[in-house]
Amino acid sequence: MVEAPYKSRFTPRRKPLRRGRRLLAQLLLLLVELAAPNRGAMAEGLPSGLGVHVQVWQIDAADLERIRNFGFSFVRWGMSWEAIEKNPGEFDWAATDAFFEKVRHSGLSSVVILATGNHLYSRWLELPADPGVRERKVAAPPESEAAMAAFSRFAAAAAKRYADESVTWEVWNEPDLPIFWPPKPKPDAYAQLAAMTCSAIKMAAPKAMVLAPATASLPVRAPSLYGALAKTEAAGCLDGLSMHSYRISRGQRPDPESVETENLASRALLERLSDRWRDVPMLCTEWGYPTSAVGRATQRAYLARAYLANVASGVRATVWYEWKDSRDEPANPESHFGLQTAQGIFKVEPDDGLVRRLTSMRFVRRLESVDPQVQVLLFEEGGANRIVAWLRSDDPTRNTVVTIAGKAVVLSNYPAIVVGDQIEAGGLRHAR
Repeated sequence: MVEAPYKSRFTPRRKPLRRGRRLLAQLLLLLVELAAPNRGAMAEGLPSGLGVHVQVWQIDAADLERIRNFGFSFVRWGMSWEAIEKNPGEFDWAATDAFFEKVRHSGLSSVVILATGNHLYSRWLELPADPGVRERKVAAPPESEAAMAAFSRFAAAAAKRYADESVTWEVWNEPDLPIFWPPKPKPDAYAQLAAMTCSAIKMAAPKAMVLAPATASLPVRAPSLYGALAKTEAAGCLDGLSMHSYRISRGQRPDPESVETENLASRALLERLSDRWRDVPMLCTEWGYPTSAVGRATQRAYLARAYLANVASGVRATVWYEWKDSRDEPANPESHFGLQTAQGIFKVEPDDGLVRRLTSMRFVRRLESVDPQVQVLLFEEGGANRIVAWLRSDDPTRNTVVTIAGKAVVLSNYPAIVVGDQIEAGGLRHAR
């Protein structure tokens, strides 16, 4: 679910990394770990709350201002290796310099995807037709020793150049999908690339924050890739683990709350895979619902509910995909994920400020409900308790009435914020 410059590349692995190179990588990582603050302190530098994915070629300063006012605190965007290193060892930063400047002036921070192959170091491939593919002819991803080393140099150069920006680096995008790592994902190859890249970034910019693997699935659905990553030096280098939480598949469209059990199962899996992952933050760096599947009003409700479902199940950051429809092809489902049309018109007017308030409040706990359709979370806002409640439904016309602090409140599938700390006469009580 990213724009064309960040499509992955593929080439057969020519030879394994030499033992000496592996030992050097391990030594560099050890030096990085010894120099770094503790894990809890490092996590403070990672993004939290709610961000939104943007396509750089669509976004100007006015868009970034609207994004900030909407309630998003950061933007996720991609940096193409192939677009920047056009000649061996020579980097053209003009476009990224300009976009970083716009983001900085807007008061937002960035999660930047480092991705794409580069035909200077790998062969060309022809991708099969797919709704998610923009460019059919692509350079293979870095799988040879030389290509991995070149990609790591590019990532280190970017981290050093932008060390003073408020940025978190993400290594690749959806390496568990064939269209991003064609013709078939290779967990071991990606894991080695992530380990080398993370180590190179940390050596170039010791305070840099690094995420991986940005899988299209949660860890519980992609255990082989996370298992491979856990066996490399990346397990101790990465500051956070990123994943995508898309629900729609084969005609099924589970609601946002369905992610919670998978988030908890994923956390348990990560802890089993590596002791070093017991306290590593989980971040959802891409998730959305197309209006072609759920409708405009429900998409708006699902934006807030996706954030709330992640907050309630231990995921520190959520990135909504995307700000604007990045395609204008009505028959293609990839054309309908934006909160705005491709022309920049909001699909549903967002002026009620719900997202802005939700992201400013502190989550306290879930309140138990005997009715599974009624969802209730307790937050703190400015020293006062707030209940966030909604009806778990994809139908914006359905509603139910509950009593909060002695007042009747009508709940729909769009979350409501109400003063209080419990719901009465609605079959709800505090969690035990």
